[in-house]
Amino acid sequence: MDLKQLRQIWREHGFRPKKRLGQNFLIDKNVKNNILDALPPAADRTVVEIGAGFGVMSFDLAERCGKLFAVEKDSRICGIMDPVFRQKENITFTCADILELDLRALTGEQRHLTVFGNIPYCISTPVIVMMVEQRQCIDAVYLVIQEELADRLVSPPGSKQYGSISCFTQFYTGPKKLFRIKKNSFYPRPQVESCLLELEILRAPSVRVGDKELMFRIIRKAFSQRRKKIINPLSDGTFKSMNRDEWLAAFESCGLDASKRAENFSLRDYARLADAAEARNKGQG
Repeated sequence: MDLKQLRQIWREHGFRPKKRLGQNFLIDKNVKNNILDALPPAADRTVVEIGAGFGVMSFDLAERCGKLFAVEKDSRICGIMDPVFRQKENITFTCADILELDLRALTGEQRHLTVFGNIPYCISTPVIVMMVEQRQCIDAVYLVIQEELADRLVSPPGSKQYGSISCFTQFYTGPKKLFRIKKNSFYPRPQVESCLLELEILRAPSVRVGDKELMFRIIRKAFSQRRKKIINPLSDGTFKSMNRDEWLAAFESCGLDASKRAENFSLRDYARLADAAEARNKGQG
């Protein structure tokens, strides 16, 4: 579907994109084909599409998979597209907010899902968190998102983009930027560059840690003051059982330098630090 066809549908139904919904519709056929080629073979697979819109990707996805669950939040689009999607036997169309859905309930307890979405950039992080939380039924996620966010998700330790969301994503998934998508591939044209991101769901976390919740608390606290030495935010009283000396001892036991910044520590370093902190807490108990 090109811009001319899209505008024709809009004129027929009096539709206008809403900026507050972050609606940027894909209009570049070459990009669409590149996305389809990037997705894994899915002839016998179930695919969930987030933000089905006017079916720019939906019908091609349905041709390549066993079953497509297309989800769209905008009730105006749902009214236009519901009768159209109903004509395709292997498409189930749902008018709902993806962030409020349970994927297992949506798909009838199916597993090994492939998820694709050209999603509003304002919900990219919540969608990624949701995918991780529901990872037991997902094999891989492919999202068209803001390139700046994708850079953060794939960034290694030591880079300016590396942060708590990098650690979270890399703990549960193998994130990969597949290719850049130009602004003029969408209408309305977004103000930022985009890319296709792949999140391969890991069957086991990328590092071993005794208490992952403690590890992520440490990570979030460390990056809350990322320009300071990591020891400073960690020893500000947030962790009531660990004073500054206790933290310094935990760092020393791991062979880690407490005078460095949060961005200089790998996910494995944070796991070791969390285990050391947990051990000291148990020793005190």
